[in-house]
Amino acid sequence: MLVADCLRRIAEHAAVLHAFIAVYASEALEAARQADRMMSRGQSLGALHGIPIAVKDAFDIAGHLTGFGSSRFATQPAHFSCEVVESLQAAGAIILGKTHQVAFALGAWGVNDEMGTPRNPWDMRIHRVPGGSSSGSAVAVSAGLVPLALGTDTGGSVRVPAAFCGITGMKPCVDAISRVGVTPLSETLDSVGLFARSARDVALLFKVLRKDPAKGRRSPLSLTEAKDLRLGRLSADRLDVAHDVRLAYEASLHTFEEHGAAIAPTELPASFQELADVANTIMLYEGAAMYGMQAADDAWIMDTSVRVRLLAGSRISHTAYRGALAQRSEWQHEFAKATEHLDAWFTPTTPDVAADITAINYDAPPVTYTRVLNLLDLCGVSIPNGLSATGLPIGLQIAGRADQTDTVLALAASYQTRTDWHQGIPPLLSQEDPS
Repeated sequence: MLVADCLRRIAEHAAVLHAFIAVYASEALEAARQADRMMSRGQSLGALHGIPIAVKDAFDIAGHLTGFGSSRFATQPAHFSCEVVESLQAAGAIILGKTHQVAFALGAWGVNDEMGTPRNPWDMRIHRVPGGSSSGSAVAVSAGLVPLALGTDTGGSVRVPAAFCGITGMKPCVDAISRVGVTPLSETLDSVGLFARSARDVALLFKVLRKDPAKGRRSPLSLTEAKDLRLGRLSADRLDVAHDVRLAYEASLHTFEEHGAAIAPTELPASFQELADVANTIMLYEGAAMYGMQAADDAWIMDTSVRVRLLAGSRISHTAYRGALAQRSEWQHEFAKATEHLDAWFTPTTPDVAADITAINYDAPPVTYTRVLNLLDLCGVSIPNGLSATGLPIGLQIAGRADQTDTVLALAASYQTRTDWHQGIPPLLSQEDPS
């Protein structure tokens, strides 16, 4: 039984990986038995019938606490499940539990000093960051604890951990998947995000969860039709990344060029620093409006890095916030015009690979290339596209406009038919006894 096997693996690796905040073993096993009985009668609930899945601790599930990365956030179990969880269960998915995250979803490294930081399974000697804020979900998929998982993404919180953990992670545009019953950080920038090992599995999950399957869809393209593709890339002066990341990026672009794609530099409407300043103003202002009182309460246990940022958000004026929203709107229009001729464009997902948890720089989060998509309300998927000299995963981000989600996923899936980076096994798995 797939569910029982996943539960065994979760229990076996719980002490080392720390991926789950709560596991609903008895509920999951009962749901699995019901799924098996239905299958024996030739019945199926849908595309995810009997498939185990984990969700970030931001999603309400009836009868269970939603901690949002804090021991004090939840005061009572949720009365209702969020719409995403209802959609999963209607399609037959079996929820195994909730995964760890950064407190209040405010952090891209994946660290949570209070609740514990999941371990990146790609290094069993050094505790490396998993990426955040959807840390536990990425670790769970990467380590083979579950085949699918959900997270949220405000500036890269799905794509960054996907890149660091060597799996596929996708963020659609803000309103593509319902956020009702999902604890927010920033209403303007939040998206529900999806994790799996492959782009095809992410696409299957997205098909189940998208609010309007017909809205904004285009005929997806594939790598076999590359001669017709018009793809964008970052110009050399915009590419500030580690050497191994640069090599992997250029090699990925060459893969598409080999099959006839036309690739040209894509210009952003502003510098990365200007984009970051506007994105941070919106995110921190909205985050502080939700959680500023907790940050200002010294008795509330909170990671220092999170508290500092929420307090900074409390000092942002409403005038500055409105100005940031206006600037965002202007840049969205400019970028849409500048890229209307493109089918998709590429960036590295992160500037470097996963760092040692003792050596991270909170003033330089690994979201240079990811938060642009949240700010401009674009879709994007991170897929593995190489390994560093030290054997750590590297990610490629494929991005597009809201109506290009299917094309972006098709390109990711097509790349994965030509390469095997997404099939890489972290050391945790390779060290296991095959018997």
